[in-house]
Amino acid sequence: MSIKWQIRAVTMVLTIGWLRLIAMESSGLGDAEAYYWAWSRNIDWSYYDHPPMVAWLIRIFNSIDDTGVFWTRFPSATLYIFSCIVLHRTTVLIFESDKAAFYALMMFNFCPILAYGGLQIVPDVPAMFFWFLFVYLVAYLLKNDKPMLWYLVGITVGLGLLSKYMVLPLIPFTLLMLAWHKGYRKHLKAPHIYLGGVLGLIVFSPVLIWNVKNDFPSFKFHLTERHHSGRGFELNHMAEALGGQMLYYSPFIWLALIYVAYVLFKKVFVEKEEKFFVPFWLGVPPLAFFMLITFWTKESEPHWTALGYLALFPAWGYLFVEGGKFFKRFTALSLGVGFILSLVLFFQTFYPVIPFDKPRYDITNTLYGWDEAGPKIEEMYASLPDDKPKFVMSHNHVLSGPIVFAVQDRIPVFSLNKKTDQFDFFDPAEPPIGANFIFVADNIFTEGPSAYYLFDRVEEPVEIEIRRRRNTVYARTFYLYKGYGYRGLK
Repeated sequence: MSIKWQIRAVTMVLTIGWLRLIAMESSGLGDAEAYYWAWSRNIDWSYYDHPPMVAWLIRIFNSIDDTGVFWTRFPSATLYIFSCIVLHRTTVLIFESDKAAFYALMMFNFCPILAYGGLQIVPDVPAMFFWFLFVYLVAYLLKNDKPMLWYLVGITVGLGLLSKYMVLPLIPFTLLMLAWHKGYRKHLKAPHIYLGGVLGLIVFSPVLIWNVKNDFPSFKFHLTERHHSGRGFELNHMAEALGGQMLYYSPFIWLALIYVAYVLFKKVFVEKEEKFFVPFWLGVPPLAFFMLITFWTKESEPHWTALGYLALFPAWGYLFVEGGKFFKRFTALSLGVGFILSLVLFFQTFYPVIPFDKPRYDITNTLYGWDEAGPKIEEMYASLPDDKPKFVMSHNHVLSGPIVFAVQDRIPVFSLNKKTDQFDFFDPAEPPIGANFIFVADNIFTEGPSAYYLFDRVEEPVEIEIRRRRNTVYARTFYLYKGYGYRGLK
């Protein structure tokens, strides 16, 4: 035990936590965050795109203040700090080194996708916390021979699955680890792991209840529908997926993590060092599984693999402390580049420093403008005649979610298109025929209502131009259409 390295770790976590609390309310909600906020206004057992945890957390903390960004994002900041704590304790538990634990924390926090993504209230953040907690509990259970902890492991994986379905690979790869290593097989012969699994299933049951009630839409979407692109596995798709990961994680951090995965494989199957068993089995095989999904599925995104990298950070911290000069220098380079990229990303979010010829490609612009568009939407909605029903809509949930937050759920909002999203499960899912409406588009989704809908007439749009950095940098434009006599989709 080293007090010096423990103090440094505590200082890092407290500093990061303080900075996150300051940053949380410095921008508006992202499109996805606002979409989940809309879910929280319609609390349910589960939801179409993801399990319910993110909506439940938003609703719980919005009971303190349901109008602001701070309390909406507060559970994300809190869980991120807890993830840091569990990561630190896991590294100390497995490798018995406070120094390695400190560097594992640093590596984790200098990884751009984790540092920046952890600021937002998205399903990945609670899933990340429960993944880390699962790894810690399994490592503690096996190291100290505490089979009764399988019940807590079951609850943890159940809560993880209530956060994101991507937690599921932890189950088969944990069982495979126990079966592969002779000293662990006794756990498969005792009832505790199976009863813990039943407990996890009970915790996960709200998702099952919702899907049974609605004819299993989430399972159909994630298991079949989103994979029917007709593209399949292609080398150029594989290159795109790997390139996206290198960009999200920063190239040197990504390469270092891949090297750590290789070393873990060698430590487990060649050198057979037991302390590497848990980081390997709960890191490398899940990562390989996620990689295959991203290589195969056209709709894949770089962050899909993020959970698979988590168990590699304790091992990276240890290998850095015990490794040779080259690996230490490469890690130092990785951390330096990762820190700079994370810093640039945060600066771009709060004070744009990188000019874009086409502002639509600056994703940080989507965090701004709804505080101006929302009041105008409500004003135009109020100006519609009251002799017929009226509503607000866009052509996709990417805009409709933020609209719900911008108007604070005070007026009916719909996402009307031929694809399925969570708005199709809200009640009502469709507006009445003949109603008047406000249609919202922007500089990314530019098409007006005439491209999608039938109606009696529509007026020319009202344009709202959004600028940032003291009104000197153009960010985006909203187009608000006033329409009459909605007749349905074309």
